[in-house]
Amino acid sequence: MKLSQTRRGFFLAALAGACLLPINSYAANIIVGIGNDTSYFVLQSTNLGVRTYEVNYTYNSSAGQDGFFLLDQIIAAEATTEFVVFNFGSMVAPNYFLNSVSSGGVTETNTSASPFAPYWAHWVAGGQAGFPAASPNPSGTWSLGSGISGPYRLIEPGSWDGLFYSDGLTAPSVAPIPETSSAVLALLGAVVIFKRRRSS
Repeated sequence: MKLSQTRRGFFLAALAGACLLPINSYAANIIVGIGNDTSYFVLQSTNLGVRTYEVNYTYNSSAGQDGFFLLDQIIAAEATTEFVVFNFGSMVAPNYFLNSVSSGGVTETNTSASPFAPYWAHWVAGGQAGFPAASPNPSGTWSLGSGISGPYRLIEPGSWDGLFYSDGLTAPSVAPIPETSSAVLALLGAVVIFKRRRSS
């Protein structure tokens, strides 16, 4: 049985929407701040679950925003969650790492004795990262970071930071792909529907 043009259009729209589901299936997606640019921050542990934050901001390359900036925005927005960081560097060039997170009566703290796991491993995708200074970092795939603060970590629009309470060998379960790709899929779906209607 052939579908009418209208039903076919609805079917294709539903199919396009279904294509978006895997991309938008981030757990506890929380939007923080305002601005034209977005970087992403993943917080993950067995007891606290998986949280993905979209931190919107106005990008200013001279300001050199870093992963600590993202965390600071989340701290300001999440009054019910406590983040404790420690400085592995100096006051001149801080090198911040996450030490513990407390939320809903659960606290996950870095293990202080050998083999020092689990701990809050820092993962990055996009932007700049590295030691002794940050350099361009591949986007779209996780790699271990060297601290959440500059000069070891500099974010850029679309970059990702992940803090995963684990042995440091496993990357966060959320793929570091900006949600803007879902908008591209939606646009492609709309184009298909439009072309079908034009050809009828």
